[in-house]
Amino acid sequence: MQTHTTIHTNKPSGAPTGLLLGLTGSLLALLILNLAVFDDLRIDPSAGVLETFLKPQHLSSLLAVLIAGTLVAFKHRSAARVAAVVAWIEIAAFAFFHAIPVEVGPSKPYWGDGMGDALQWAGLLSILAVSAAIIRVAARSSKGAVTPAAASLRS
Repeated sequence: MQTHTTIHTNKPSGAPTGLLLGLTGSLLALLILNLAVFDDLRIDPSAGVLETFLKPQHLSSLLAVLIAGTLVAFKHRSAARVAAVVAWIEIAAFAFFHAIPVEVGPSKPYWGDGMGDALQWAGLLSILAVSAAIIRVAARSSKGAVTPAAASLRS
């Protein structure tokens, strides 16, 4: 009778690395589209491209997603966690800036007095959906990763 043995390896970012990489790339693309097409540059004729992309909230958001995507691409052991944290930050930031119906500080709500149009809402909902998908895939990825200590316990 043949015995099958399972070899446990330490996969830093779990099985769905390609999916997580695709989602973080999609989030980066949506953030850029949000600035250029869905919201800022389309709505405000006085806004310049450079000044829009270099605003601290925009630049930090773009850089955070770019770093998370780079970690995922290089299969860093913390890539899934970093991607999930960045996705949660994006959800919180977009909810604060656009989904809360009252203007608080620098927020620009898409409903109430500052009614957003269909493109603005499409951008917001797309970013929220992709961020939620990143969190879900990252959670599966983290559960699927086998650490050396866990692998030795299973042997």
